[in-house]
Amino acid sequence: MILSSEQSEAPVVATLRETFEQAFTSVCYAKGCNILTERHSNAPVFPGDVDLALSQSLNSPIDKDTSGFHEAGGVIQDSDVVVVCVGDLAGLFQTGTVGEGSDADSLDLPGVQQALVDLALDSGKPVVVIVTGGRPYSLGRAESEAAAILYGWAPGQVGAQAITDALLGHVNPSGRLTLSIPKNVGAVPYYYNHKLKSGGTPIAYHFGSNYPFGYGLSYTTFEYEDVNIEAIDVEHEESVVITLNVRNTGQVAGHEVVQLYVRDLVSSLVRPIRELKGFGKVYLEPGEQKTLRFSLPVDMLNLTNHRHQRVVEAGDFEVMIGKSSTDIVFKDVITVKGGTRVLPEQWRMVCDISIL
Repeated sequence: MILSSEQSEAPVVATLRETFEQAFTSVCYAKGCNILTERHSNAPVFPGDVDLALSQSLNSPIDKDTSGFHEAGGVIQDSDVVVVCVGDLAGLFQTGTVGEGSDADSLDLPGVQQALVDLALDSGKPVVVIVTGGRPYSLGRAESEAAAILYGWAPGQVGAQAITDALLGHVNPSGRLTLSIPKNVGAVPYYYNHKLKSGGTPIAYHFGSNYPFGYGLSYTTFEYEDVNIEAIDVEHEESVVITLNVRNTGQVAGHEVVQLYVRDLVSSLVRPIRELKGFGKVYLEPGEQKTLRFSLPVDMLNLTNHRHQRVVEAGDFEVMIGKSSTDIVFKDVITVKGGTRVLPEQWRMVCDISIL
């Protein structure tokens, strides 16, 4: 007989605490704080329909209680390394802090979690911050003071073990951000492939992103060498071919994610300042070097014009190789010859990457 999860007495998933206790000789634990005081649902309404909510007397369920900090402080003082787990409580329509109908108007961690992180940082101990949940957060001091920050997002059934393996170095992390984590909520929506629509806007220094699209660290370092574009001038039916050498300059084996971006320098429409066109993930032992070859079809330099046609316009394009959308290590300009080409239905839409 097969038992359902409701009938079985076995746990559905292991928690981080459980995987830590299996991996380490000594683990001290304190809850620190709650995220919500209670979990209840509210009828979804349009955000502007304030009148519909006036008859309801509702208080925020976000927990502001810091009484657990005393116990947490004791655990912090008794520990050699502090791991602070923060993030979201998933739930629809305000039964949680993230999910459909559970929107946020801030990049701050829900409740008093940031204060708990700061308490750990005040100790002077090495602090590892683990964030799980469905949205990016600004972590304040931790972004400059923490020994490490690990984003687990929605980690899944074996996520706790995966996070533990990464912290222990059993796995060398190689993930890259598929979004940017902005510094300030005033910059939202914030995305790497934005457009420049004004030449006279002053720079807002409190905007921007410490962790942009494509960002990610590992336990080793990599160097890019001998980047070469095969042909600067290309025809519509051809491909832009870029080769480069990638070397593992650290002491640990790992994967590097090499990213190819392109910017259309002169166009009939306003175009993004950069667009990811391809990426290659390469595994390297310490000291090892491999060659990557990108073959980018000119078709992928297209845009949709005012007539709703997918076209490639002749002209200059800036080709960039980077470790993230802002950590660009190489750039050069290629020129597409000829006029404007309307792409066929079966246009070439894949950048081929090979490891030589």
